[in-house]
Order: sequence, then C-alpha cells, then structure tokens
Amino acid sequence: MRSKRFVIVYAVAVFLIVFLITLNSVCAITRFEVYYDVESAVMERSAKDVQETLEKEYLRKSYLFFKESNVKDVVAQESGGYLEVTKVEKHFPNRITVMVRERMENFAFKRGDDEKYYVVGDDGTVLAIKDENVNNIAGSNIEISGIAFGAHGVGDAFTVSAGYESAYGALNTFFAELSARGYRGNVTKIEYASTGASDPQYDHAYFYVHTVEGVQFWMVDPAKDTQRKAEQVLTVYENL
Repeated sequence: MRSKRFVIVYAVAVFLIVFLITLNSVCAITRFEVYYDVESAVMERSAKDVQETLEKEYLRKSYLFFKESNVKDVVAQESGGYLEVTKVEKHFPNRITVMVRERMENFAFKRGDDEKYYVVGDDGTVLAIKDENVNNIAGSNIEISGIAFGAHGVGDAFTVSAGYESAYGALNTFFAELSARGYRGNVTKIEYASTGASDPQYDHAYFYVHTVEGVQFWMVDPAKDTQRKAEQVLTVYENL
C-alpha cells in the first residue's frame, strides 16, 4: 500500500515537472515588437536600442514571469528618460508588444544661482539640465524667467515655488494654445514679472512674450481668464 502510494506521488511529481518544463518551453518569449512615436533621430535610434536590449536580455525567457517593469527599466536606461512607455501587451503564448513615445521638450527654465537650464517636457517632468538652451531636435526651447522653483533632478516632476503655481498653470495653458495654432516654435522667451506699483490696485503681474520675428507682447494678469487672453493675443499676433 505504501509503495503504491509512493508510486502515485512520484508519478504526479514527474508529470508536474514535465508539464512545467513543457509550458515554459512553449511560453518562452520569441518576439518583441516595439512601436514608437518619436520626432528626433536620436530617440528613433534609442527606440531601436530598446528592442535590441529587450531581445538580448529577455528573448527565450519565460513569458509568464515577464513584467511591465522590465520594459520600463530598459526604456529608461536606453533613452535617458526621453522615451515614455505608453503600453505593454502580452500576447499568449510568446509575443510582447511595446509602445513608446518621445517626451517633447517644452520649456527651459533658467535658474539664476547656477545659470543652468532646466528642461521640462510635455508631461511635466525634468528631462535634462543643460548649460545652454538647446532643443534635442532643433533650435531652442522657450526660455522661461521670473518663475521661481526649487532643486530638481532629471526625472523629477517639475514644481514651482509657493506663490507661483497660478503663473505656471497659466504658462501651460498659453503653451497649449500656442501648440494648437502651430506657433510653438515662434516664441523664444517668456518673462514673468509684475509692474511693481506701490498701490496694490495698480500692481499687475504679466507675461512678456518674445517671438522669432521680433514682435513682443504682454499678457496682463495671465492667471486670470487665461484661455480667453491667450486666444485674443494670438489672434492679433497671427493677423499682423
């Protein structure tokens, strides 16, 4: 009786081992498909490097134990934070699809104490800290001055100092309208300041906007009714 029970247990154990080995073989990753939405040649190369690295490190490895975090680690490593994973799909039994997009540089916030440019992307993260205001595709980013912010590292969510939150929100609203109208590359610099009048009634904050054509304009109290003001001032600008 004991020997029969032993044989049954042994047979079940052997079956499970064979089953797991077979399943692991069938479910070994055989293909990675990386689809990318990028604008710069540098990030196009990085996206291709992502696929090569995934294949090198995970091809023939277990599909069942492959995690989305594996992809994110490789993407961060190969792109320096400029590529964002938008989707990871596992197609049973052995195919992984990855979609990535390039985080675009929007602003270059100039820091006075170290004379560095903190480049903020379209998702609000610090993409780079540079000595010069240069865009990773071509030209330069919109230089922002007058909005205070604390210490940040690459990959951090960009935040501004207390009291500047509404100005930063207005800046993003204005930028969205710029982009919608196709004028993203026309603005070179935006200065945030106030008139400095001693009477609070006459002390107004403003954006002083510089363009590539040399046209300059103000948005007074930009944090109030931002969308309407942005639409009106850009309509005047485009009709010049």
